[in-house]
Amino acid sequence: MIFLDPKSDIAFKKLFGDITHKNILMSFLNSVLGRVEGNKIIDVVINDPNNVAETPASKTSAVGVRCTDQDGNQYIVEMQVVDQKDYAPRAQYYSAVALDRQLAARGEYTTLVPVIFVGILDFNLLATTEYISHHFILDAKTFAHELKHLEFHFIELSKFEKELESLFTVLDKWIYFLKHAVTLQKIPSALKDPVMTDAFNVLEQGNWSKKELEAYDRYLDQIRSSASQLETAYDKGIVEGKMKGGLAKALEIAQDLLDVLDVATIARKTGLTVAQLEELKKRK
Repeated sequence: MIFLDPKSDIAFKKLFGDITHKNILMSFLNSVLGRVEGNKIIDVVINDPNNVAETPASKTSAVGVRCTDQDGNQYIVEMQVVDQKDYAPRAQYYSAVALDRQLAARGEYTTLVPVIFVGILDFNLLATTEYISHHFILDAKTFAHELKHLEFHFIELSKFEKELESLFTVLDKWIYFLKHAVTLQKIPSALKDPVMTDAFNVLEQGNWSKKELEAYDRYLDQIRSSASQLETAYDKGIVEGKMKGGLAKALEIAQDLLDVLDVATIARKTGLTVAQLEELKKRK
């Protein structure tokens, strides 16, 4: 069996943005938000069912899936693969815009419902070592949670290192699925429950139409092309930096690269030592 990558834009939206598979979205959200019986999401309406981008450059690719639950709460669920240092403020901006649009439609502050942002990231964003973090507006002294219209939940896939035998919660199973599904050739026994099996079936290549597979291939080609262009630009900049400014220029370029490449790769490309780069990273 061949499973397509749920981190790709088109697969992600096919997985979580199809109302015929809303059980997948509800299971994922309930696990991320820690919802238990009596407080679970039991129904959702997909607000943007036609929002399926065919390339990373598409204007609709900024936000993955928007939905509303049975209580009217709004959710923004987004997969972000490319490292963005301004991702946190962007998440807050999109959530604030969602609140603003509610007011424009209804006209009364009392009608506003919470906007809950869930960001799944294929890069490190926050200082925490935890692979999932939850952010609420709390009173600084009492930690009372009385301002409830905005909340943010971030999953950082790169920090998730659990193996199959260590998956004991539904949340861990979902994160493992998102990170590793594309590398699997069959459904692991640890992930064989009705909802997870449904999710694997959505990603199974044989269940995709020719048009969908062509869109998926175009997406991957665009990703590869963008990565190649970025790599070429960095290599060219580093070579020119060495020619023009020596060590000082190499350090300047390395500082910019720290946001997008690992230390070992930068050391190889710039000629700087790992120790120099680690010191530069601390200062930054």
